[in-house]
Amino acid sequence: MKKGMIILTAMFILGGILHADAVFVPPVKDIFDLDHFYAYTWGIDLGSDTVSAPITSATLTFSGIHNWIIEKNDHLYIHLLDDAALGLTRKWDGFSSGDYFRGQGLLLIDWSDPEEWNWNKDLVITFTDAQLAVLNEYGKDGRIAFGMDPDCHYFNKGVSFSIGTGVPTSAVVPAPGAITLGTVGLMFVGWLRTRKSL
Repeated sequence: MKKGMIILTAMFILGGILHADAVFVPPVKDIFDLDHFYAYTWGIDLGSDTVSAPITSATLTFSGIHNWIIEKNDHLYIHLLDDAALGLTRKWDGFSSGDYFRGQGLLLIDWSDPEEWNWNKDLVITFTDAQLAVLNEYGKDGRIAFGMDPDCHYFNKGVSFSIGTGVPTSAVVPAPGAITLGTVGLMFVGWLRTRKSL
């Protein structure tokens, strides 16, 4: 009886840590270091439409982002777009100022580097409820995109987009790593129980 309860508890704990989350990374991790003479789009296939799997949380992260030189700072415009070609594209805009995507989609942020000397900071955009509503509207076909136009050269260590969905954990197929972790945990519990009974 106790052994069964231990296994059920371990399965419940394992099930609790499985989330229908996904993390997306562009094909070029740092988006070509966001050169100011280009405008970029990053089209993402979410893997599911947002009607059957509504997105309940979303975060866009630029790791280790900084202006290329300490100077009068310029802007980085980031838009959520309804659609764009899948993957990463860049278009020569020939301008080091202005928002290439002005009037398109939803402007998520107009950012200027507040600490140009700090090369280890992250720019983290956590979606508000209003932004999530637009994200779910755009993602009804299973695709969304970002438009990015830097007015300065923004070096970074990588960009990622993470989401959490409203899909119940019971509907999630465990990843092989999670299954292995759970199996090892159950074996450890069994070993402890056997050792205790000796």
